[in-house]
Amino acid sequence: MTLAIWIVLVACAIAVATDVSSRRIPNVLTIALAVAALGLHAMQGWASFGASLAALVSVMLLGFAAFSMGWLGGGDVKLAAAAAAAFGFPDAVPFLLYTAIGGGLLALVVALFTGRAGTVFRSIALVLRPFAYKGTVAVAPTKPIMLPYAVAIATGATAVALSHTAAPFLRLPL
Repeated sequence: MTLAIWIVLVACAIAVATDVSSRRIPNVLTIALAVAALGLHAMQGWASFGASLAALVSVMLLGFAAFSMGWLGGGDVKLAAAAAAAFGFPDAVPFLLYTAIGGGLLALVVALFTGRAGTVFRSIALVLRPFAYKGTVAVAPTKPIMLPYAVAIATGATAVALSHTAAPFLRLPL
């Protein structure tokens, strides 16, 4: 495993601990990860640095859109963007995919353990209703479940780390 992967795993472990306990991810952590990521890629040349910077900016822009809709917290967006920058191309793509899968599983587990699975599935049906019935409008959930999304980000980072070591079948052909 590369140094970048180790740095992301350590940062994610710290982020999970703080997100679960206080529902915050420290800015100093995400900034340090982003600076370390860009620094590591700069030492590998301009192409690597450019890809890392592009991953950082792309995930940040998409994340801010998700943040503005209330889907993600600001710390989650910054952590995901910094981790994507550390992974660079092509590992940023599976990282984001595995993070999304981890987020879905986390949401399902939290919904089941809090007894809100029925409410969650009804909310999903109301959001997706316009796809099944033309002329209807999606209805946003009234009481969304707030998740410590650093757990999902750490899941994505762990999947990428495993794809480089014990589970090469997790590598996506890019």
